Amino acid sequence: MKTDMKKLLLGMLLALSLIPAANAQKHLSFNKVEIKGTAEEMTAALAKKGFVYEETNDGVPLVIGKFAGYSDVEVNIVPGEDGQVRAIRAEIPPRLSWVKLENDYSAVKSMLTKQFGKCVEDVQEFQDGPFEESSEKLVSLIKNKCTYRSVFEGEGGKVTLTLKHQGPICYVCVLYENN
Repeated sequence: MKTDMKKLLLGMLLALSLIPAANAQKHLSFNKVEIKGTAEEMTAALAKKGFVYEETNDGVPLVIGKFAGYSDVEVNIVPGEDGQVRAIRAEIPPRLSWVKLENDYSAVKSMLTKQFGKCVEDVQEFQDGPFEESSEKLVSLIKNKCTYRSVFEGEGGKVTLTLKHQGPICYVCVLYENN
């Protein structure tokens, strides 16, 4: 009887000890750095990986470094209302040619597919297309008539890959968002 009671108590203690681990918040990682803590802590963690602090605008630090095989990637560290990092936005250096822009998108998508598996959303469409000339595709993106978006889900959040532009400047953007 005592042995059964000891086994029961040990079983209950083991089960209770696992509850905190099961409830622990999962976070995505960016460049092998877990996306957590304050913006300042994340900036310091990325600095240890070779990123260089550039500036802070409206509470959002900007660092520049290597990501996905690209140099000079601009990375915004976006805090939530609670001051904890909720997202990382990485912008691959801009391209003037559709072919190079699409190659960058495909390369990053391939990397994310290896990391997260098949994307849960994948859209590549032109409202005015199809086009034969790559320059027409670039103009379509600049006119907001092109959507390139792939969404991946990971433990702790999602990653959205898109083609973006600011005026005539077109680039690949990767947004890591914690749940």
